[in-house]
Amino acid sequence: MKVEEIDQGYILALDAGGTMTDTILVTPDGSFTVGKSLTNREDEKSSYLESVGDAASYLGLTSSDVHSRTSVSIYAGTGMLNTIITGTGANVGLLVTRGFEHITVIEGGLTWLGESQAEILHSQLRRHTAPLVDSRNVIGVSERIAGPTYLTAEAKSGEVLIPLNEKEVEEAVKTLLKNKVEVIGIMFLNSYVDPRHELKAKEIAERVIQKHGADVPVVCSAEVAPVMKENNRVKSLLFQAYAAEKTRDQLRQVEQSAQKEGYKASLQTLLSYGGAVTIHYSRLYETVLSGPIGGLTGAQQVAKITGRKNIVTADLGGTSFDVGLVVDGLIGIRKDADFARHRLALPMVALDSVGSGAGSVVRVDEYRRMHIGPKSAGYRVGLCYQYPELTITDINVALGYVDPNYFLGGKVKLDREKALAGLEERVAKPLGLDVFAAGEGVLDVFHTQMKDLIRVTLQSRGYNPSEFTLLCYGGAGPVHMWGYSEGTGVGNVMTLPFAAAFSAFGAACAEYTHRYDKSLVVLLPHSLSAEEKQRAAETINSAWRNLEEIAVREMANEGINPSHITFRYGIYARYIGQLESFDTPLTFGHVHTADDIDRLTEAFENVYTKIYPEGARF
Repeated sequence: MKVEEIDQGYILALDAGGTMTDTILVTPDGSFTVGKSLTNREDEKSSYLESVGDAASYLGLTSSDVHSRTSVSIYAGTGMLNTIITGTGANVGLLVTRGFEHITVIEGGLTWLGESQAEILHSQLRRHTAPLVDSRNVIGVSERIAGPTYLTAEAKSGEVLIPLNEKEVEEAVKTLLKNKVEVIGIMFLNSYVDPRHELKAKEIAERVIQKHGADVPVVCSAEVAPVMKENNRVKSLLFQAYAAEKTRDQLRQVEQSAQKEGYKASLQTLLSYGGAVTIHYSRLYETVLSGPIGGLTGAQQVAKITGRKNIVTADLGGTSFDVGLVVDGLIGIRKDADFARHRLALPMVALDSVGSGAGSVVRVDEYRRMHIGPKSAGYRVGLCYQYPELTITDINVALGYVDPNYFLGGKVKLDREKALAGLEERVAKPLGLDVFAAGEGVLDVFHTQMKDLIRVTLQSRGYNPSEFTLLCYGGAGPVHMWGYSEGTGVGNVMTLPFAAAFSAFGAACAEYTHRYDKSLVVLLPHSLSAEEKQRAAETINSAWRNLEEIAVREMANEGINPSHITFRYGIYARYIGQLESFDTPLTFGHVHTADDIDRLTEAFENVYTKIYPEGARF
């Protein structure tokens, strides 16, 4: 069914976190109810239906009643994260430019990603990130297309230096099929400049696969992430090949469970940089961090409603504490995001996190040092419910901050005596403290970790905390906001009646969006003549028009009427000599003249000044 043919009605938005699956059910008049269930990672469709049913019950309806009246259901889950962390993805084969066979092992030297400071300082004990592809399934192929450079070079960007060796492609694919790979990825060095070699290799691979009667999809990096930095690009390609299709299968099960109850459209999910797409979106790896995105989208809406344009978000859930920024109404975007110890060529909402949540395990080691997290009980909560170790929730129950008879609205009963006994045995006695003093001490350490993250997030970017409002949400946010807000120096503190489901609320506010990126090397020194600026404008304009054509074609395949599509434009730019590029949204999408280039430069400098003080401009 085409999107524009679906009758308007209810909107469902769900955030399936590690502990809870939260639902926001929006009725046609704009009001909404909240539903919750414990997340069932082994059977997400069951916790989906239970959470929807809980929200529906407040309207005197069932989940079937709601689904038959729903125009859009948005589901932000944790499936891809679980696949990556547990190492249960597909058996991947990879074709690369000859000479780059070890790219997945070397990883650009980023072995420290996701490590704590203590682990980084003990590098001899550190291990490489678990690979997403067996090194025996990475095969080099002779080819080379010239890439761009800041320096004068003999070869022009896009020029074929070494033709594709088609025979090597055939033999490589045969070898991979013998190794029983389930997906084949292709990543040639400069395919983001000209994808002809990748596309030709894909054509050859599909022909060989068909000849062998196999069913193995082939994915090109130019189709997944046509951007520079091959280390990041190959990780994006591997995420798509290794985890995306398995995640899509899980999301299809949720979609089918909704459709059995009368839902007539495709299930949607959130992109890692904001916006919603259907679960049939071709680059599904872009949804890898769909959960926390809703919170920042919701914070952006709160900024519009309240007029408080500068907000620092504090999302405290069961497994982590995430801090993000909305500055002058804009959400920060990272161009090269780190995720599960991998760096991707994927724009992602800028979030800083620590592995401390309400489900974080608390322990005292043999040296009487206390540790909080990163291990988490998830939906099993703690000793007070179904987990064998002491957690922050146990301490909240023991100290009376959480009502053991009203957890999950009274659906789950917690055991305060077990929590108290666990706190005394595992923390108070080893430290020689009174049980309640021990509990307060744990919470002091817990809150200090979070306060430090809030301060670092603001001050490392040169912001004055007093100009920001701290927005507290997440399943455990209101319970702990008294502790982590004190001493941060923020101007205001805010929470909401539906704070526990705020990320789901943000998902309900998301736009249906696709984002397209393409790498160019365009230098704009102050000494450029009007004629040189004109040529730069033509290069940028040509790239935008190419991305528009791709967008119209893909969205038309998803049932979107091209006349209903609107475009917003932006650039990644940096001062020459800097390492990091900055996302610059633009109010215009055509650059034809030297004056347009000046407008583009001015827009970048305005964004830069919002991120850093004006004195930091080059």
